[in-house]
Amino acid sequence: MNENLIQVLWVEDDPQITLTYPLEAAQYGIQLVPFSCWEDAEKALVSDFKRWAAIVLDAKCKYKHDSHDNAAVFLTQAIHAIDTICANHHRILPWYVLSGGSEEELNDLIIDSREEWDGDWKQKKYYSKTTDRDMLFHRIPYHARVSPEMQIRLVYYPDVFKAIKNAELDDDLEIYMEELLLPIHSINYSGKEYNDKMTKVRKCIELIFQSMAQHGLLPNKKQGQNLIMHDILVDKRGGINNTWCSMIIAGLDIKKGENIIIKSSRNILPNVLKDSFQRLIEISAANEHAENKGANEEQQKNSRQTSAFLEKIGNAPYLLRGMVMELCNIILWYANYLYEHDDEEINALNWEVLKS
Repeated sequence: MNENLIQVLWVEDDPQITLTYPLEAAQYGIQLVPFSCWEDAEKALVSDFKRWAAIVLDAKCKYKHDSHDNAAVFLTQAIHAIDTICANHHRILPWYVLSGGSEEELNDLIIDSREEWDGDWKQKKYYSKTTDRDMLFHRIPYHARVSPEMQIRLVYYPDVFKAIKNAELDDDLEIYMEELLLPIHSINYSGKEYNDKMTKVRKCIELIFQSMAQHGLLPNKKQGQNLIMHDILVDKRGGINNTWCSMIIAGLDIKKGENIIIKSSRNILPNVLKDSFQRLIEISAANEHAENKGANEEQQKNSRQTSAFLEKIGNAPYLLRGMVMELCNIILWYANYLYEHDDEEINALNWEVLKS
């Protein structure tokens, strides 16, 4: 085994091809390791699962040593076995079909789960031996590089990323959540590097609040055909008053002095999340502003003093990890709430702007 090359388990029974294709693949940083039937390949997959970065299947191959070449039997059995083995290891292992067959023969045999990693390959469901080898050998290393992110999205937190899509939350929220979740499952980040990402918690919450305004759950105004956050919740620089937003969805009125400027008539938060938004806002904001050195003594006393706390515990990552898990709960709750309360006009009955 060449440890400098990406290890790819390859099921192919043509001896001429197994001599020539590995030489081509090596130029792309890939070591194709051939097996003449799925029975042998499966043993290698199970016994040394961590070795493999991808699987390539010839369509017309033998399932067992004494089987006949049969694409329907081979692909059906092999793909099912791959899915089962990967599920047992809680990991996605990209697989590809590299074949000399026709689309008419193969399309119905290749299941749509391949789109989870290869969905942007639109030409067909497989790669042609005669025309697409170069493309496949380019894509395998690319998918191998992004595989940790793929694990985060498809194995560890599929419900969270599905909820982000179902709620039609901003695409940036997906990116921020991936950046916050990935270090939890990686040893390649120091505590300080991870804690520096805390600002992304605030950004995620702001994107959720923007979505709430678009669906009538927070004060909004019309801009063309769209609803956007009401001016009263936005400062001159375009920043959102996260504290006020968190109070409104908790059913609390917003006051300036003795005057109520936003009347809130309903707490939409479940009790377990009653304090979550404000807690995450305060902790992340305190860390961002380095405990607000310009604040007075009373403000300093009431500050969460995040950065000072992190210094005392050696920048351990556990505070931020806990915040990110809490954020996952918020996203799941919000997507479900939005599914059950999708009428903007009814949602807007929860609040009233009394004074700008």
